[in-house]
Amino acid sequence: MISSELPGRTIKTDKGELLYFSGTSYLGLSQLPEFKELIKEGIDKVGTHFGGSRLSNIQIDIFEQAEKKLAVYCGAESALLLSSGSQAGFMIAQLKTGASFIQAAPGTHSALWSHFLPDIHSEKNCWEKKINSSSGKSIILSNTVDSLFCQPSHLDQIKDKSQGIKALIIADDSHGIGVLGENGSGFYKEWQSALDGELIFMGSLGKGMGIPAGFILGSKEIIKQVKNSPNFGGSSPPNPAFLYAWLKGEDLYLQQLQRLRENLDYFISNSNHLSEFTFLEDYPVFYVPTKGLDDYLETKGIVISSFHYPGPKDPKVTRIVLNALHREEDIERLLYLIKEFKRLIFYGIRCSHSSTSTFPT
Repeated sequence: MISSELPGRTIKTDKGELLYFSGTSYLGLSQLPEFKELIKEGIDKVGTHFGGSRLSNIQIDIFEQAEKKLAVYCGAESALLLSSGSQAGFMIAQLKTGASFIQAAPGTHSALWSHFLPDIHSEKNCWEKKINSSSGKSIILSNTVDSLFCQPSHLDQIKDKSQGIKALIIADDSHGIGVLGENGSGFYKEWQSALDGELIFMGSLGKGMGIPAGFILGSKEIIKQVKNSPNFGGSSPPNPAFLYAWLKGEDLYLQQLQRLRENLDYFISNSNHLSEFTFLEDYPVFYVPTKGLDDYLETKGIVISSFHYPGPKDPKVTRIVLNALHREEDIERLLYLIKEFKRLIFYGIRCSHSSTSTFPT
């Protein structure tokens, strides 16, 4: 399926225009006219791109303005903006922490763990055991949100297993910031109050926030270390026009977050098949273990998220993703077709007496 423009409420493809329940633009900012106007205004005010170093003798003040606002918004002592979430993970990995042990929680995004090259363990019990048995300073890596399978975070396990050891906890909040927490501020305040060890948050602002940038949250000392590194001095900052749109668009963000939460409430309140999905409180993503729903919905003009993960030979990960641009009639259409799909599965099983049937051909 090919499209020549970014999706929003719908996606225009070579197969026609389809309802779109996929992606990570949870607030719908990628196709929100008001947000586009703020970006255009930002281009006129501050320009399109700054290709120099932020350590040069010319200081563009919008970057520091945005960082100060981000720190206050998330409840962190300090913040730093970078060109991407992957760069944020790389920069943190360059810090001299003196750690003798590094471990990643199951499901941790590669933008974080790949720069540390930890001994990845998919089994939770093994991961917990290794943290508990570690000695010396430890680095613990984790996501705050499981955006694929919608499983609970590892905060409680990290809290239990990091007590009594010197721990640096580094968490990827890419799918939390902008969407979850108070006014969409993510999980920094919650994790900071729950954990005793030193905490660093990082991630991408390109999901709910709709900004092509990466971020780091932490203490003033940590942010100072990153800013003093050669890698920071040799890299370019994020697009200033998008930062301008965020600085000027606070009411717009709150409006879209409210619309997203209304859509989520509407989906949950009107669905008769919630037991078929795995989902998290306030998170607009529903993991679908049932095979065939993606193909069936596509024949009816709806696209949901479905791709092989982590590699092309692995099973499909299928999810329904709501965004703030969806209308009630879109959600009603989706819920009706899910109901029809379940009815057809039941009919197929009854006719074939096979418990492994999916959608009958």
